Amino acid sequence: MKTYVWCEDSGAGYEFWRYIFKVIQGDAKVESKGNNTELRKSVEQIGNDGAEYYVIMDMAVDNPDVLRELKRLNTLASGKHNVHILKIHSFEFVLLSFKWLEDWVFAKEDELKKKREKLLKARRLFLQLVEYGLTQEERSRFLALTGYDENKNSEQMAAALLRDITRNTGFETNKGKLGECFVNDCCTWENRQKDDICGLNDSRLDSNEKINQLVQYSVLRNTLQEVRLL
Repeated sequence: MKTYVWCEDSGAGYEFWRYIFKVIQGDAKVESKGNNTELRKSVEQIGNDGAEYYVIMDMAVDNPDVLRELKRLNTLASGKHNVHILKIHSFEFVLLSFKWLEDWVFAKEDELKKKREKLLKARRLFLQLVEYGLTQEERSRFLALTGYDENKNSEQMAAALLRDITRNTGFETNKGKLGECFVNDCCTWENRQKDDICGLNDSRLDSNEKINQLVQYSVLRNTLQEVRLL
């Protein structure tokens, strides 16, 4: 039986899902559809062909365009037993939710961690914002900590927050680039300098170990269990 994973992401998001499924479902073919509209159109064409389809569309529902496409996608998928929707806010949110994010990115007593303390506090608030919502006071505090425009939607904020926390490290991630230290063996970072020390310096992991930890200690675990991929 063939297995397909379709996502809307290109760039860093596509690379992230490719690495994840290489470890957890090695025979799955991961494909990017470029955007959520093309993803939904592709799902519309799926028939009872004996294959299984796992579909990843960002679920930042405070974005009206995303919400509209998501409703259409769910309607289409409800009548197709071989289509499974993975309920994920965004790949950036998966990484932000990772339990050991700070412990991987920053070494103990790292000056960079101290400089980014406001962002790390904002991260904790942001996880609560997406999972449960924030009071107006808590939201104002988040914006004060980050300096982000209040008109940004939550997916844009997730991308900005992950970028700002990981900036100038081997984990640096933006829309176009996945931080190679999230997914590659320690310590194979091509641009690593002698004084570049992260939290994994004394307990180095290989690529598979990293992916398995990212899955087990982030929101991804429950999502994959819901569609019986774990």
